Amino acid sequence: MELILKFFILVGLLLGAILFFVKRSFDMSKQKAIDSLNDEISKANAKQAELSRKIKDADEQLEKRKIEVKELTDKLRQEAEEEMKAERDKTVSKAREEGEEIITKAQNAKDKIRQEIQAEFDVKLINFSMEILNKILSEKAKGALSEVLINEFLSNLEETDMSRIDDKIKSVDVVAVSQIEAKVKEKLTAVILKKMNRKIDINFVTDEKIGGGVLLKFGSMALDGSIKKSILEKGLALQKQAASDF
Repeated sequence: MELILKFFILVGLLLGAILFFVKRSFDMSKQKAIDSLNDEISKANAKQAELSRKIKDADEQLEKRKIEVKELTDKLRQEAEEEMKAERDKTVSKAREEGEEIITKAQNAKDKIRQEIQAEFDVKLINFSMEILNKILSEKAKGALSEVLINEFLSNLEETDMSRIDDKIKSVDVVAVSQIEAKVKEKLTAVILKKMNRKIDINFVTDEKIGGGVLLKFGSMALDGSIKKSILEKGLALQKQAASDF
């Protein structure tokens, strides 16, 4: 009986020891598992924090890139607008210059045409005036008028500076509407030679177109004392006066 009791006590102690070691082993495994889980959780939290940080950095970089892209886009747009404005201003300026040039050319052409028409009209008017004079004046009246004009021309000729006449000019044509009297020829010859201060050939010719008076021709130069010239000068003076009054 005592042996059985000891057996049960021994079995109890053995079971207690086994249970103790099993419980201790279980507790150690449990703690190890908990520690391992906590470690994994800690690592996961660290990874989550790192991931969050990276996401935040990525968001910040993305926002920064957005700002940079917007600034670059705004800059490019502004530069494009400025270039377009400069090109537009250049085009407008060029068009304005071309327009002003066209207007100037048109005005010059208009003035030139008006001058040509006026010159043609003056010539026709002078010729018409000369034709009227030739028809209404008798030969005697023409001669008297021409004589008055020649004498007036002689007086002016004596006061005229003829130093500009080239020394290469060797002759002068004295043009009158009709033959000049001998004494008038002599006086004209004397005045011309005196003013020229050298020998020169003097040719007396007639031309009804001058209407009266006298015309001296030195090559391309001329001293005009004809009725035709007087009518032209008077006509121009009247035109100028009319324009001034207008």
